[in-house]
Amino acid sequence: MLTRTSVSRRRDRGFTLIELLVVIAIIAILIALLLPAVQQAREAARRTQCKNHLKQLGLAFHNYHDVYTTWMILRHATLDAPAASGGRLLNTQGWGIGLLPYLEQNAVHDMYNYNVPPWNPVNLAAVAVPISVFNCPTAPRSVNVIDINYDAGTAAAIAWLDGPISYRAGTCDYIVTEKSVGNFRGTFANQAGYFQTGNRNEGPLGEFGTTVVAGQNLFTDRVMSTSIRDVRDGTSNTMMLQEMAYREQFYANGKPVGPTTNASTDIAWASMAGGGGTWSSPFNTFRHQGSSFDGLINSGPCGINCNNSRTGPGATAVSLTGSGGTYYSFHTGGIQVLMCDGTVRFLNENIAAPALVALISRDEGDGPLGEF
Repeated sequence: MLTRTSVSRRRDRGFTLIELLVVIAIIAILIALLLPAVQQAREAARRTQCKNHLKQLGLAFHNYHDVYTTWMILRHATLDAPAASGGRLLNTQGWGIGLLPYLEQNAVHDMYNYNVPPWNPVNLAAVAVPISVFNCPTAPRSVNVIDINYDAGTAAAIAWLDGPISYRAGTCDYIVTEKSVGNFRGTFANQAGYFQTGNRNEGPLGEFGTTVVAGQNLFTDRVMSTSIRDVRDGTSNTMMLQEMAYREQFYANGKPVGPTTNASTDIAWASMAGGGGTWSSPFNTFRHQGSSFDGLINSGPCGINCNNSRTGPGATAVSLTGSGGTYYSFHTGGIQVLMCDGTVRFLNENIAAPALVALISRDEGDGPLGEF
C-alpha cells in the first residue's frame, strides 16, 4: 500500500541540474559533429547541380552547332568608324543570347532584339530574367539579378558614346576564354616546359573582333563563329566554358574585397565595373593571364581560385576585350569546366601552368594531355 509520503516523493523526482547539463553537452557535441557532414552534403548537392548546369549549356552549344554548323558567336561589335579614329559602338552581343532556344527559354529569346545591345530599352525585359542554368548554386548570392551601372566615363571605354549605361540583368557564373596571355603563359608556363608561341592559342569560340559598317547597326549572330573542326587539339582536351563566379563582387582567395578608390587603377573597382557577369553580357569573356597568389595583382603564377577578375586595372578597365586574372569558384580545391566534347571536368586549382594553357587553346598542337 502506497503511503502519502511515497507518492509525494515519486512526484517530486526529476532531472537534476547536472543531468540536464550533461544532456545539453551531449546534444551540443552531436551537433558539432553532424554540422560539417550536413554542410558537406549540401555542398556536394550544389556542386552536382552546378555540374548539371554546365552539361545543359554544353548540350545547348552542340545543338546550336547541329543547326548552324558553328559553335556560336563569341562577341561581335559593330562600329560606325574604325576604333583608331574614334569609332562609336553601335551594337554588340554576347554568347548567352543565342543559346536561349536550346535551353527551353524561347519566350525570353523571342523578346530579344539582336539589332541593338542588351542595355537598349527594347531588351530590358528579356535580359532582366534570371535563368538558373547560367548560375552555380555554390556562389554565395541571394538573388540571381544585378544592377549594371556604367557611368559616362566608364561607358566611353567601351566606345559607347550615348551616355551612361544602366540596366538590370540576370547573372552568370560561367565564362568563355578568348586565349591565354600575360605572364601566366609567357613566363610561368614556359618555365614549366611550355614553349608554344604564335597566335594559335585562341579558345574554341575564337577571339573578339569588330566590323565597321558606317551608319548601320545590324547584327548577325553567326559572324565570328568557329566550328568543331577548328578544335584540332581534340574536343576532350579543350575547354569551352569555365567557372568565374560572382563577378558582381571582387573576390580574392575566398574573401570579398572592396575598392579603395572609384578609379580604374583599383583592381577591385575595375573587376566589379567590368565583370561581365550576366548571361546577356557581351563582356562575358576574357583573356586568362593569371594573378599573384594573393589575387591582388593580375598576370602572375596563379591560374585558378586566386581572384575572379575579368579585367584588371587600366585606363580602359571596362572594355570589350578584358584581360583578367584567374578562373574562380566557391568549390573547395578547384573549378568545374565544360569541355568541347560536352563532358564536365573538375580542375584542381594546383594544375600545372602548361596543362592549363594547353586546355585553353584549340589549335596549338598541345594535346592530348591524358588525365588532368
